[in-house]
Amino acid sequence: MKILSTAAIATLMFAMLMLGSTESLSQDSCTGSSKHTIQVRVGDDGIPALKYKGGSAEEVNVCIGDTIHWVLIGSDRKYFVDFGAGAPFEGAKRLGSNGTNIKVTVGGPASPGSSYKYDVEFEGGGILDPRIVVNR
Repeated sequence: MKILSTAAIATLMFAMLMLGSTESLSQDSCTGSSKHTIQVRVGDDGIPALKYKGGSAEEVNVCIGDTIHWVLIGSDRKYFVDFGAGAPFEGAKRLGSNGTNIKVTVGGPASPGSSYKYDVEFEGGGILDPRIVVNR
């Protein structure tokens, strides 16, 4: 049986430490309230196209106390955010745009570890159904 050198053991421990620390910095951790801006655009097919932090907004991870803003870009169409049966915030479950913005604060009925499907739709048609995930 070979005995591992001190350098090899130190390298292995450093690698394990780094792998463990990246998990704690993932989008799943809650360290304080944050603002999440989801851009709403009219897609080529007339269906809402959403972007979050330059990427997909199909699933956005939030924490209790965070604020979510849906902001309409490049259009003046009226749009709605509809959580149907349940939402991770107090108040109306279907929200209409007032100008270009819709804003909510996650809390109240929000349950850590749960996900909430919702629809984004333009007045007159075009629906998209992404999801908000409340982290622990």
